[in-house]
This record gives sequence, C-alpha cells and structure tokens, in this order.
Amino acid sequence: MGFEVQEVPRNGKYDLLVDGRTRVALRVAFPGRYAHTVTVNGRKYAYDYKSWNFNFHRHGRWERRYCDIFVCIAKHRRVEDETFVIPASAVSGPTFSLHGATKPYRGRYASHRNRWSIFSSLAREPHPTPKVAQVA
Repeated sequence: MGFEVQEVPRNGKYDLLVDGRTRVALRVAFPGRYAHTVTVNGRKYAYDYKSWNFNFHRHGRWERRYCDIFVCIAKHRRVEDETFVIPASAVSGPTFSLHGATKPYRGRYASHRNRWSIFSSLAREPHPTPKVAQVA
C-alpha cells in the first residue's frame, strides 16, 4: 500500500508504527477448543468447537487507547487465514472470539474483515495539533 512501516521494540504497547504515526497491534490466533454443554429435556449434550481468541487487553488490563488499529489474523480458519482490520475506536470489549469455521463470521467485527482501506483513511486524517501552554 506504499506506507512506511517500522517495527516497535518487544516491550512496546503496540507492534508496528505506520507512516510514523499510526500504531498497530498485531493479534494472531491459532485454532483452540471451545467446550459447550447444553441440557435438553434432561439430557446433556457436549460440543467441542474450534475457536480463535484475540485479546485486546494487555496483561489483564484494558487500556483503550494504546494503539490505533488491531490486525487480527485467525490462522487456518475455513480454507485459509481470515484477517480483521479493526480500528481501536470500534473495539467494545477486551476480547474477540471466532467460534466454529463452517459458516462465515457475522458478528460485531464482520464489517472489518480484510478492511485494509482503514490505513488509507487514517493517512488522510490531519495530524493532531499539539496543544501549547500559554504563559501569562
């Protein structure tokens, strides 16, 4: 897409810096297991689904503005990897889970599937003007 991308040191709060200003946190999930039990007419049914889980929180603390964009990559979902490019402003909770792989995901973040255009729209936004304290 023609952006300048810098890696951030491992102890940073985000992973990449795009064009010197857009902070990107990468989240990669491999399929895990999601156990689910249902009782119908007194009989218990146990299901074991594949699940891909992404944490937006850091070490249990959810600091809402430590990055600008989350890139969530679900490895081996359906036929291939599935990617969600989610602006931090759209995140509404500390985690994001994809359950099962037989049907396309239709939840809260479905509109962010492969939404790489968010980088272009952020690049067009003006840089924030620093506030300067006035001395009287």
